[in-house]
Amino acid sequence: MSERWKNHCKALIELLPDGVFFCDRQGRILYANKVFQSLFGSVTALDSALLSSVHPDDCKSIEVFLQRLILHTQQNDIVQVRMRGEDGCLKWIELSSVAIETEEGAFGVLRDVTRYKTLQQELLLQALTDELTALYNRRGFKMMAEQELKHSHRLKHEAILLSIDIDAFKAINDTYGHDEGDRVLRFVAQTMKQCFRSSDILCRWGGDEFLVLALDAPGFAVDVMAERFKAMLRQTSKDKDLPYMLSVTIGYAYQGEKSNLTLAQMIQRADSEMYENKKR
Repeated sequence: MSERWKNHCKALIELLPDGVFFCDRQGRILYANKVFQSLFGSVTALDSALLSSVHPDDCKSIEVFLQRLILHTQQNDIVQVRMRGEDGCLKWIELSSVAIETEEGAFGVLRDVTRYKTLQQELLLQALTDELTALYNRRGFKMMAEQELKHSHRLKHEAILLSIDIDAFKAINDTYGHDEGDRVLRFVAQTMKQCFRSSDILCRWGGDEFLVLALDAPGFAVDVMAERFKAMLRQTSKDKDLPYMLSVTIGYAYQGEKSNLTLAQMIQRADSEMYENKKR
């Protein structure tokens, strides 16, 4: 390749919106364009540039990437990690590499994918969250609760699942309108957030039914949890000067240290008890 052609290629690389670098087999940076330098400054060692900026949880991913890059164990490699730039902001960076056949080294490209990852996370959150109450929806609850319940069983921890149904919700809708019904659902959700622990998984299961999965919670705490929530709802009714008293019917299922109930079984048991309590 002529010197003129090399200069053309270098000028083109400098125009790219991505960070580009070239390193030798020892991981020494032989070339880095301006975008790369804006992220990491003037550095000579690739491992120090990346490892000093990467999020602690992503260090292993970077180490594997560097090993493959320098040793040429993989022709093309892509990894997404969190990094802190010179401005101190945490960003999502996608690193990709291409080994050179002459084995002189490898080219790498860094792309800021923060906006893409943020949008991806927002879309995932929307897919798992109930729009009206901002609690988990059915899909989100199943995904989170099943995972945590399995973990709880492995650790031999207790767990409680509450099934909560709003009393006379249809009458409130029929008397005061659906907008008021929506307001009631939001009140109940807000009270749940205030009443239960941040580690508990809260869900609007559908309609006027809500679920709570309380992890590492002893069975004898059920009555205390239920009564406290009911009391807080009564107080909310007074504070908001509602023309009706908010109340709920609650059923529960308990998983002890030696039991191994599935989430579906716990929901079925809690629902059955809740409907039995409704009849009383």
